[in-house]
Amino acid sequence: MAGRNHYITVEAQRIMERFPEVYGPPPWSIKKTSLAWGFACGEGWYPLIERLSADLADIIREDGLTRFRAQQVKQKLGELRFYARGGNERTAYRIAQAQMEAAKTCEHCGTRPAQKKSLGGWLTTTCDTCAVRLLRSRS
Repeated sequence: MAGRNHYITVEAQRIMERFPEVYGPPPWSIKKTSLAWGFACGEGWYPLIERLSADLADIIREDGLTRFRAQQVKQKLGELRFYARGGNERTAYRIAQAQMEAAKTCEHCGTRPAQKKSLGGWLTTTCDTCAVRLLRSRS
């Protein structure tokens, strides 16, 4: 692994470095990409993001998408958002599939089933166990 970017979790950096055709080569500059912050979501979604990245890398190679680049990966309003440019219908479809999978997967621990919940005005997709833990930690 290249030098550690202190903004990115070790696991997010590992995934991003494994798929340079998806995320671009490191280092990720704050001036150029939101990916300099890594993935702005809970680590429960990281396995799902890694599977998505592997599938996108395959599509990029198969379809010759030389301009594909992920721009940002985050949680917004309890949903996975994966923003990219230079894709095609296949990449858009695969990203949509991952977003539907994330809607049933706890963002915090990866457990299924999970659902979108409002925890004190903060929307997250979570299992009941993590919801209780998160509510306790906020009080």
